[in-house]
Amino acid sequence: MLTNLTHRQLEAFRAVIETGKVTAAATVMNTTQPSVSRMISDLEHVVGFALFERRGRQLVPTSEALALYEEVERSFVGLAEIARVAEDIRDFRTGSLLIAGMPALALKFLPDVIASFIRDEPGVSVSLRTRSSQAVLRHVSSQQFDLGFAAIEAEHPAVTRRPIFTASMRAVLPIGHPLAEKAYLEPSDFHEQPFVALGSEISTRSETDVFMAAGNARPRVVAEAQLSASICELVAGGAGLSIVEPVTAANFAVAKKVVAKPLHPEQPFQYDLLLPALREPTRLATRFLELVDAQFARLLDG
Repeated sequence: MLTNLTHRQLEAFRAVIETGKVTAAATVMNTTQPSVSRMISDLEHVVGFALFERRGRQLVPTSEALALYEEVERSFVGLAEIARVAEDIRDFRTGSLLIAGMPALALKFLPDVIASFIRDEPGVSVSLRTRSSQAVLRHVSSQQFDLGFAAIEAEHPAVTRRPIFTASMRAVLPIGHPLAEKAYLEPSDFHEQPFVALGSEISTRSETDVFMAAGNARPRVVAEAQLSASICELVAGGAGLSIVEPVTAANFAVAKKVVAKPLHPEQPFQYDLLLPALREPTRLATRFLELVDAQFARLLDG
């Protein structure tokens, strides 16, 4: 085995083959002519046969050199491809993200972030699965998903959970409703008003019930729905008032489909980021989370 063979010798050999001159090869390699001549001499010593014949000012490769060049060229092409892939990974020109999100974020908020992300990183593919918060936790615990977005208090040993954003829940009203003139809504404002409620199995429903009870308010429940987006559509259609998490309320308010108002007293709502605990976040995931933070700030801050 030729243990003294070096990559630099092969680089010099390849350059001389392709340029036909030691001087030109030295320029290509950004080195001196004597250095290239020495590397060629060393390579001939290592391989045990002549590589070039001198004909005037030209170096002509021997048949053995041409046979060797075919293998050298293949190896350089392979190295170039490895370098290209490494650059693509470094510059986010390739890769994928698998994301699971609760409906409150996966129906509008996360698609907006993903659209911005793939505009910036067109070589990256993103897959978004819309699931309940409990299902998001299960998906991320499999270690197959890069990121999960939920609102959940449960823990899992294979999942790292951390708050990503907290904001107050919002009252949502049909456009033109008289209460839309108020700066904020209190429990008494909902008394005997037609109200679209979250399904009784949703944890936030009990918090809303406590909010109403604090002011002895008894709204008239005319409909129930599981998703904040469904509730906002019902409100937009004039079915009644409601209280939903802030991201969906803000998205519908921006679309001018409902009016969103703060509550007094406030009802905080926390969105959670779920990460696979058995591996570090990828560089792509970290970059994506920067855009998530920026989107929260644009939509809800102030």
